[in-house]
Amino acid sequence: MNKFLLLIAILSTFVFSSSNVQPNFVIIYVDDMGYADIGKFQDEKISTPNLDVMASNGQTWTNFYASSSVCTPSRAGLLTGMLPVRNGLYGDQIAVFFPGSKTGIPKNQLTLAEVFQTNGYATGIFGKWHLGDAEEFLPTRHGFDEYIGIPYSNDMDWNVNGITFDKLISRPDLYEEYAKISSVITEQIFNPNIKDWNVPLLRSIKRSDGYTDEVLERPADQELITKNYTEYSINFLEQSVKNNKPFFLFLSHSMPHVPLFRSEDFVDKSKLGIYGDVIEEIDWSVGQIISKLKKLNQINNTYIIFTSDNGPWLLYGPHGGKSEPLRSGKGTTFEGGMRVMTIISGPNVKKGIIDDIGSQTDVFKTFLSLANIKSDFNSIDSFDLSETIKDGRPSMRKFIPYFVGSELRAFRYKDHKIHFVTQGAYNMPPPREVHKNPLLYNLSNDIGETRDISDVDKKTLEFLIVQSDLFKKDLVIKKSIVDSQFQ
Repeated sequence: MNKFLLLIAILSTFVFSSSNVQPNFVIIYVDDMGYADIGKFQDEKISTPNLDVMASNGQTWTNFYASSSVCTPSRAGLLTGMLPVRNGLYGDQIAVFFPGSKTGIPKNQLTLAEVFQTNGYATGIFGKWHLGDAEEFLPTRHGFDEYIGIPYSNDMDWNVNGITFDKLISRPDLYEEYAKISSVITEQIFNPNIKDWNVPLLRSIKRSDGYTDEVLERPADQELITKNYTEYSINFLEQSVKNNKPFFLFLSHSMPHVPLFRSEDFVDKSKLGIYGDVIEEIDWSVGQIISKLKKLNQINNTYIIFTSDNGPWLLYGPHGGKSEPLRSGKGTTFEGGMRVMTIISGPNVKKGIIDDIGSQTDVFKTFLSLANIKSDFNSIDSFDLSETIKDGRPSMRKFIPYFVGSELRAFRYKDHKIHFVTQGAYNMPPPREVHKNPLLYNLSNDIGETRDISDVDKKTLEFLIVQSDLFKKDLVIKKSIVDSQFQ
């Protein structure tokens, strides 16, 4: 064979093998990040060079939504591709799981990790879980090969004068006692000490014959938590490549949920106090993941999504992020509660800013489409955004429902949004109000929801009411379809 024919043979082999290489997927999920912490409206006092490069090499989505404005239901929506009101992972009385919860993600609820796992992917999650801390609810029982992290929020395990977080949740009669110690809890949040928060760092491994579950440390050293999550993730990437397996990595940071902690290298590093320090360490973490992917020759075959589980916790002022120009924050159905600045990078991603609508429930179908994986499970609330990501085509998603528990409080269709119920979070204004005549906002020219136009644009108001009614009917009909999938 002459050199020319040999070259053709080599190139043909390369093209054939490359076309059959499965892409990798990484979700970097942060907790309670502000809309203005990164991206288009970023606070100049925060330096995020790695996220900036990721954005310049990929897409920044300005109208991307979490499926809830609090932790548990939001994470459930991301991993299942279904709204929390449909997958059952919501609460009307208690919105999130807590230490010792008797419930968690159902055994028969399919997750994105399970689909990847059954299709030959290595699957790992490092960080916050918050979908149940009993053994049957741990990530390794729901599609992940490996887990290291805090099983719920980093502020939950406290004990002040014999009153504990879990006792408070299970015994409403203790709320009067809590009022006596609330100032102590607040002080512990603003001046955190590792020993004040007795959260465990768990490790769980899926074996061929069962599981290994253990507590690595308690309390978890939260000053090193961001750095450790990053190192665990890097080890997972290295092992996956060594084993010649495509991978799905879920790096789920506990920060910047209060209480805030950062490692020594990031103390007083930013111009925005401890909150800025925490965000800059998360940015460092992003840089470490990208650097490792480059060293492993996987960067050009890996899709990365960076997003938050909900908006900033405004109750804690300088220890929380900023939602401007959006209104309000975590715990509400105003835009600041659920709209989260999101960055997507990867092979063939069309660079630029995407102002179309997307949701974290869409990650399910989008990732599987990018991986060319077919699933018999119908993730009903998930839209395939792959054509928008690769070609910049218009998003298939045109609407967003805003729930608190099972209550539909607002509904967006294209540029307009109606509010049926408005309420501030955590006793912050405004007080709860049910609007007999829904409020109407045009988000394209009033991103801060400052001008109710329901009186001047009744035609659009009526149209959105009809669209929301159609959604609610569709929700009921498709709920029976989902239930049948779980039989």
